[in-house]
Amino acid sequence: MRYFVCVVFFFIFFYASSRLLAFTIASDPQYLVMNFSEINELNWAAPEPQWQTEIKPKILDQLHQLQRTLPPGTSQRKLAWSTLQEYMNVPLDIPSETSSYVIKMRRILEIAEQENLPVFLPLNGFQWWDELPELYNWWDPDGTHTPIVFFTRQRTPDFKDRFIRGYNPENKWNVEWQSPTQPMTLNWRNWGGGGFRLAPPPNLFPHSRTALTYRKVQKERFIALITELSSIINRWEKEGRGDLFAGITIGTEVSLNASVTPKDEFEPYGFRSTQDLLCSKDKPTCAIPPAQLSQARQKIVYRYLQDLARTATLLGIPKQRIYTHVWGEVKQGEPKFENYAQSAFNPYARPGMSFYGYAEDPFSLPVWKNEMEQHGNPSWGAVEYSAEKTERVWQKGLTNIFNPPSTPPAKIVTIYNWTEHKDTPAIKAIATILQDYTPPTQCSIPEILPETQNYSITQTFSWNYFPTESLVRFSPTLEFITSPGLFPIPQESNVKELDVLSKNTTMFDIKPGVYTISLKLTGCGGKRVSISEPRTIVIPVQLPQNDTPAWVRFILEHNAT
Repeated sequence: MRYFVCVVFFFIFFYASSRLLAFTIASDPQYLVMNFSEINELNWAAPEPQWQTEIKPKILDQLHQLQRTLPPGTSQRKLAWSTLQEYMNVPLDIPSETSSYVIKMRRILEIAEQENLPVFLPLNGFQWWDELPELYNWWDPDGTHTPIVFFTRQRTPDFKDRFIRGYNPENKWNVEWQSPTQPMTLNWRNWGGGGFRLAPPPNLFPHSRTALTYRKVQKERFIALITELSSIINRWEKEGRGDLFAGITIGTEVSLNASVTPKDEFEPYGFRSTQDLLCSKDKPTCAIPPAQLSQARQKIVYRYLQDLARTATLLGIPKQRIYTHVWGEVKQGEPKFENYAQSAFNPYARPGMSFYGYAEDPFSLPVWKNEMEQHGNPSWGAVEYSAEKTERVWQKGLTNIFNPPSTPPAKIVTIYNWTEHKDTPAIKAIATILQDYTPPTQCSIPEILPETQNYSITQTFSWNYFPTESLVRFSPTLEFITSPGLFPIPQESNVKELDVLSKNTTMFDIKPGVYTISLKLTGCGGKRVSISEPRTIVIPVQLPQNDTPAWVRFILEHNAT
């Protein structure tokens, strides 16, 4: 009986954790993405007649302007478009295929397919959640303690009523705190045009102090979105149109910085999530030393991004199409500094960050340069980007991003926004970079490593991806990494160096259990590192032939991720 219990446990775990629609992308071009802010405000979930006659024509008009103004690019560097998916800024619902944010996802992809124009999807579940007062209103039971302009700015006419009904003093656990004892109310933003108020930053730590939590609601909506996305891009890949999908970002400028005063100081806070991380469960507030607090902020953002990125890979999105998005364009010693660049790097996504002040050369930002080097200079993205409106600045910036002389080239740059750049000298520089692709001359190694789906009960592994002529040029080493549990743990990992010439290996003789495995390719004198998307596998117990049902044995012997 004990064997049967173990078998059932492993089967349940595999069913819950394996990728639902796994596929491997066939090519990996660079993308220059133009973001459209105005169309984001349209009613993408309008009834079909209104969508076809009123909303969709406005979107197509904007995209056709883009296509008339800029060339489509080449097979290796493509023009793409994006508009934000602010999926948490929608009233509370039960996520389904009829949810407004899922309809928007579906219609974005339909337009990309119809126009044959690649699309990038910034999944912004962090910055905007004003429409969910049931999660954050802890301070105002009757609507008299909140500026009236906050209510009038919302999209739905019944917002103030919902805001009042959503009041719950326990919502203080769902928001960030501005001190170890004081939760935040509305915080300030000053994005270029004067200050305005929006909902307090969410608590990124997964807690269970309230029935409704930010992380629970977000995860459910995220899964609904990625499920819709995965089914469509899986079809595109099978049809040879996989390049229509440029990728997604996890969040938009994720950080624990905020502004609690009109001066828009945007300094590090995060006293709720860091206490949830470091304090004991029966003591929600505790003293945290400053040095430990800084490390805790970085860890909170890292875990948040990794959790969503891993969820996306389990639902079928390749690692090479997932980007993190942190804020961190600041130098050490400045009041706003916190090294969120460090949090952008995880095994399930490419790192991404915003670049404005360092648009001419992102690698002149010390924290970005240092973190890239420490993580082996992986493929990366300037996932939010803009520069001064002179042709020289744009030429220099885009060249340093896409064709750098010594640093690794980015795979994507997302320009914010179309209306701000369409009639400026930036257009000429953008057009030039789209048509001027030349293969990188610096040392590089492949990033699309083989899927670890070849695992079988025989514990053998094979690959076929690295050209023989590249072995001498890049001097690569290949390692097979096994870590116990659901997440890769470097301190507990077992590493085995493989012979890249043999094209196959025998896996470790490891005990029954749950493991995370990945391949690590190192080249260019050890300066470039590529790690495959981690996979979860189950090594089953040795089953007695006579006591185990045939259907259980069949499942275990034919299902390993």
